Amino acid sequence: MANPDFCSVDFRTYGEDRGAYYDETGRCLIYLSQHEDLNDIFKTIQHEVIHFCFSKLNEIDDMDEDQEEKLIFFIAWAELAL
Repeated sequence: MANPDFCSVDFRTYGEDRGAYYDETGRCLIYLSQHEDLNDIFKTIQHEVIHFCFSKLNEIDDMDEDQEEKLIFFIAWAELAL
């Protein structure tokens, strides 16, 4: 059983998506074949870990999937804007 307070990140060499977060296990999967470079992989890890954070803060109940994705996009751009 996975520790519910921690997020694990696993890598796969091939997949259809860039990454996925599984709330049931607290696991992020990163598909390396969908990335161009290491910086791109780091951005996807950040994206999936933010999904984990929203889940732990019980914020996903107040947002639909589109709103959640948009907020993560804004968080990622905020880092560049500061």
